[in-house]
Amino acid sequence: MSGFHNASFNRQMTWGILNHIVQKILVCMDLMQQDCESNFHKIANNEIKIRDYLYANYLNNDAVMRKIGFDNFRFFSEAPENYLDSTPQGRADLQVFSIDDFSNRQRYFIIECKRLDGNLTLNREYIDAGIRRFIGEKPKYTSYHKMNCMLGFIVKNIDIDTNIARINQLLHTDYSDISVKNYLQAGFVPLTYVSVHGENEEEQIVLIHVMSNCTSLIS
Repeated sequence: MSGFHNASFNRQMTWGILNHIVQKILVCMDLMQQDCESNFHKIANNEIKIRDYLYANYLNNDAVMRKIGFDNFRFFSEAPENYLDSTPQGRADLQVFSIDDFSNRQRYFIIECKRLDGNLTLNREYIDAGIRRFIGEKPKYTSYHKMNCMLGFIVKNIDIDTNIARINQLLHTDYSDISVKNYLQAGFVPLTYVSVHGENEEEQIVLIHVMSNCTSLIS
């Protein structure tokens, strides 16, 4: 990712890299589900507990990363974000660096994790404490690549497409302050959706929304 001068080509490369990251995260989520089921292990129904288990046992595990061909990326958890007057404006659930770009401290993707169960409370939290952190004049998170990711932990057996439609409806009716160019729609990778935010094309933020079924993992 270290530098072509054609902005459109750069964006296509970045899009491809982020989709690659998303695919590998889904592989890790599948491994986590298989391991927990085979070991009769349960994780508390808590966003931080699920994220930390994923990070500690898979995303920050060299053996796992090598096994799935993902050892050219590095993840950091609960990373301070977007300093203002020496104070971070937020803490990202996960930062993702390509080893090729590791020397540049700004070139990373952010993954924000949120639980979803099909109900209004968590759908609102997904927007308020998730999507909103990337959007607006003073976002809590930086977006060097203008592309980032939301990771939805599905904690109840629901129809995901139906719940995506509910999130889109909420964005349309209750969140006029969040600029939406394209509402969430099916992405290139299975179990993903893509939204685009912002009117100015040069400043638009693209979010990939990953939906992972965690119902068998939680206690």
